[in-house]
Amino acid sequence: MDRSSSPPPNPFSNSPSSSPIPTPPATHASRSTSPNPALPPSSIASPSPSHLRKPSSLISAASGSPPPTHRASFPDPSKQPKSGLTIGGPKAKEGYCCERDKEISLGEEIHIVDAYKTTEGGKASYITYVIQLGTHTTRRRYSAFLSLHQALTGLYPVLIIPPIPSKQSIADYAVKGQSKAKEDATVIARRKRLLEDFLRRLIRHPILGGEHVLHRFLEDGVSWSEVLHSPPISQLPRNPLHAPSHNPTFQPSSPTSDAPSTSTSYIAHHLLPTPSPTHPLRHPEQRFMDSEIFTEKFQNHFTGTMEKVNRRVTKRWGERAQDMSELGAVWNGFSLVEQGKLGLAVEKVGQAVDAEFLATAALLQAWERTTTEPLHIYTQFAGLIRSRLSFRHQKHVQYELVQEALETQKDKLELLENAEREARRLEDALERGGSGLTSPPVRSPEEERERLERARARSAGQGFGLLSAVKHSLSGMMDVDPEATRRANIGKTRDNISQLEDSLQASAQDLKYASTTLQADLDRFQRQKVADLRNLAIQLSKVHREWCKQNLEAWQAAQAAVREIDDHPNQPLPPAQPVQPESLSLPPSASTASASAPGSGASYGLGHGIGSGSMSMGGMRAEIEQVEAANKPLPLPDRSEQELNQGTQVLLREDDNDDDDDEDDSPFVEQGKGKKKETTTESQSHGPLGPL
Repeated sequence: MDRSSSPPPNPFSNSPSSSPIPTPPATHASRSTSPNPALPPSSIASPSPSHLRKPSSLISAASGSPPPTHRASFPDPSKQPKSGLTIGGPKAKEGYCCERDKEISLGEEIHIVDAYKTTEGGKASYITYVIQLGTHTTRRRYSAFLSLHQALTGLYPVLIIPPIPSKQSIADYAVKGQSKAKEDATVIARRKRLLEDFLRRLIRHPILGGEHVLHRFLEDGVSWSEVLHSPPISQLPRNPLHAPSHNPTFQPSSPTSDAPSTSTSYIAHHLLPTPSPTHPLRHPEQRFMDSEIFTEKFQNHFTGTMEKVNRRVTKRWGERAQDMSELGAVWNGFSLVEQGKLGLAVEKVGQAVDAEFLATAALLQAWERTTTEPLHIYTQFAGLIRSRLSFRHQKHVQYELVQEALETQKDKLELLENAEREARRLEDALERGGSGLTSPPVRSPEEERERLERARARSAGQGFGLLSAVKHSLSGMMDVDPEATRRANIGKTRDNISQLEDSLQASAQDLKYASTTLQADLDRFQRQKVADLRNLAIQLSKVHREWCKQNLEAWQAAQAAVREIDDHPNQPLPPAQPVQPESLSLPPSASTASASAPGSGASYGLGHGIGSGSMSMGGMRAEIEQVEAANKPLPLPDRSEQELNQGTQVLLREDDNDDDDDEDDSPFVEQGKGKKKETTTESQSHGPLGPL
């Protein structure tokens, strides 16, 4: 059967009579086909037949540089197919494809240096981000970053593409309004950091850093819309499961290509089934099962635990900063009321509280950059890895489904061939006069029944909508011309088997490439994750250390100002040793007076001693201070020397009057008690001798 003249049957259709194969577009060129540099530009633009015409988007009108003729990728691990089926992949990269590729290879850093609002190219305003790579700059908006991420995801379906910041939610637009939400300075600064992280991860990737689409994104003066409508992005299939994993943009050069292998490869991939991501596998690989389980736990831990706790902690730090701001204002207001050293100390305390508020605000900003954003990035990474593992799972399911379908078609062909051989044997026997009718059949009825049941079971387990092979055989036998129907079914089944073999070979290549490439990128991501989480912990500790350092300096200054304040007058003196009673050496006159006057108090004896002049004024004050230190009374205010002299004269007069009275006279005792009471009251109001 000539496949170039009539399309082959589709083994995954709902009936043996296959539906037409989707014809590849004639205007698309193969990814691995490069324009002929020997042809002048006029020959490219000149009219030509549709199957020879080059796409007009091969030459970019904005940059003047052609699209890539090769792409960086992992080496294709697939083996050479036995049927000569070859799938053209990207050519091996040699040298630098452009100036941006050279700068990236030399290790130039990439930064987003600015973000501003503009209305260039439209009426509505939008935010433009200025990207700097080495000495070159370019400007891109957020939608360009998003389309770049989608393009790289389609070009590399088994690589882990770094995430970009998500779009704003509807709640943000509802609360702030569309214009204010887009121009929010906090959102713009956060996007600026996350987009810069996205570009840094891209250029450091061993494969994505060599993609020419990324180089054109970083090239100034290139229309990004032109790049999106040029190969290879314009050649991406709608369903990546119907394209080779290592070259999703593979297409035959024309529908009537002279090379049957390219057309066969294209058809073989487009006839592959589209299984569900949850379809079970008969023979799963343990390493990818473990990767799926670990990734799910990783995502749940980051999304449900770490991010939730981190949001709660930062919220409480923000509330604490607000409280410190209010407390600092109160202390600063209180410092205006006081004066002197106390006012200065209160002001220093207020400044320390304000410094703690500023340090906490700086802590929250650094926390956002060093902890919150990396946690969110790795939460997105977990989702991207799960999607890549799901894609590889679907490729494995494709291989198993095609393998089952091939086994079913082979069993069906064997049944039809047995029936054809039996029919021919009967015809030959009838032509010889029935001499061959007694010959034994090729298979016993029990064996035929078992094969029939097995074919029914396999056909029932298929998800392609295939009808049972036995039903087609019976319908062919019940036809008007059963022999012609049976022979037609045999031909169709053989074509289906041939197509399934091609699809099985293509599916095996895709599965092997997807498994090898995804495992290599998972290993690279694991090393990167360990380094990033280590850096996250170090940066978080540095942020807290800086916060503690700033607070310590501010509060030490406040402590020094507080220590300069004078002691309070009512503050107790330092504890001293108690004074023994015998250590108080009273003068003889005071002792005699005390013994001669049994009812007299301590003040009387002391006054008598002072009156006799046997105790000097300085010694008396020293004794009084010792007694006060022993009893620990509150210190009384100091009096002037004149007040002390007045009190001494009063005591001397009273002492002279007491010496003239009789010691045994009871009226004298009563009168003396009255005198002592009056003197004590007067002493308490005039000097420190009152308590004695």
